[in-house]
Amino acid sequence: MKFKFLHNIENKIYFIPSIYAISATIVSIIVIFIEYQYTNILLNILPSYFFTSYDLSKTILSTIAGSLFAMITVSFSTIMVVLTMYSSQFSPRTMQDFLKNKVTLKVLGIFIAGFIYSILTLLFIDDSMQGSGESIIFSAMIGVIVAIVCLGYFVYFIHHAANSVQVNLLIESLKEEVIEIVDKIEARNNSNDQIRNEAPDNLNKMLERDSCEIHPKQSGYIQVIYDIELTKLADEYDIIVRAEKMIGDYVTENTVVFKIWQLNKDADQFNEEKLAEIKNKILGNLVINNERSKKNDIEFGLLKLTEVALRAISPGINDPNTAIFCINQLGWVLSRIAVANLENTYYYNDKDELCFILEDISFWDLLYKTFYQLSHYGNQDVSVAGSIIDALVIIAEGSPKDIKEQVWHFSHYILGGFDKNVLEQEDKKFLNHKIYRLAKETGHKEHREKYFQVENFKIN
Repeated sequence: MKFKFLHNIENKIYFIPSIYAISATIVSIIVIFIEYQYTNILLNILPSYFFTSYDLSKTILSTIAGSLFAMITVSFSTIMVVLTMYSSQFSPRTMQDFLKNKVTLKVLGIFIAGFIYSILTLLFIDDSMQGSGESIIFSAMIGVIVAIVCLGYFVYFIHHAANSVQVNLLIESLKEEVIEIVDKIEARNNSNDQIRNEAPDNLNKMLERDSCEIHPKQSGYIQVIYDIELTKLADEYDIIVRAEKMIGDYVTENTVVFKIWQLNKDADQFNEEKLAEIKNKILGNLVINNERSKKNDIEFGLLKLTEVALRAISPGINDPNTAIFCINQLGWVLSRIAVANLENTYYYNDKDELCFILEDISFWDLLYKTFYQLSHYGNQDVSVAGSIIDALVIIAEGSPKDIKEQVWHFSHYILGGFDKNVLEQEDKKFLNHKIYRLAKETGHKEHREKYFQVENFKIN
């Protein structure tokens, strides 16, 4: 349950700004306390330019507060402009990549923190010093330092916002996001020999027993399945837990998300109270929300890249070069997935007993879900068809033989859905060159002629 709570909190936009705001409040209280209690000691320790008079302190802090409030306003306006552009030009699914970006949230947090510090210290300046002319207030100097830091972050934020609306940089960012998930899953699978791709010999016999179905308490998208925790839980209760849905799937209260089996057939069946306890603990390791998360969902990352490419080839935007670049990046990501150790399905305990089963999406399904919309909406665009074949070549390069076979057969689907009536002779030559490269890479050179017959044209 604690993992679920932390995940939900960390995913909130207000989480990082709230941390900065709370920190600024604490710092303000500490500075005010020190200023009231230890001013004489500070006068002997710090240089004189750290201290200002009452009137100057009021002026400095009020000016800083007003300036930071203006920065916050400009930053919010910039964020809204960028989000509008993301929604209209790229994809609504990419909006969270900017809005939940750590740079964006940190900048807002620092501005809010600076504003809170200025307002609180301004409020608690010792009024007895008014008109005295003595320079014994040092909170204003800290406010000046905070203002300089905020100014630096403001410049950095403008640079960040300008980079964020460059489509090539966005595509690179989306690609790296998926690669990061792949690397994380592969590193975990490689370092844990209790996660394997081999099922026990008696698996079918074990799953023939009566099972108990578990339904979620809310509808939404599965964001996280805490597989290691579920393995420990299954080991504790001597059961097998199988996930019936994957990360990214949409579920309702009527959906079966888990099934459980008792391992010891001679043991008494769980009573209702015990069964309810197990169900609650299992559901405590499942995070469901009203939107998909980019943290663990490989398919969602590929979907966002696909949507950027689809938006680029739409009649309203008509930017085929962006679509080609995006499709090439999709090919690169899928080529990384093709050789990664991701399909470990079976989780064992220390006694080498099966505890948890988590089916993963197959590579063929990833191929299909990545390209089927592009194939449909770009079925009359030679550049789109050519770039998809290029992407398939990228995937096939360095991939195992079974992946090469899948890629070759998937190319039949892509080219089979293309409208060949729009092709001129040079278009056919263009595609034939690419098909030849794919056939050569997948070991099917002898089968390449089945696609486009071009008069007086032959590939050696």
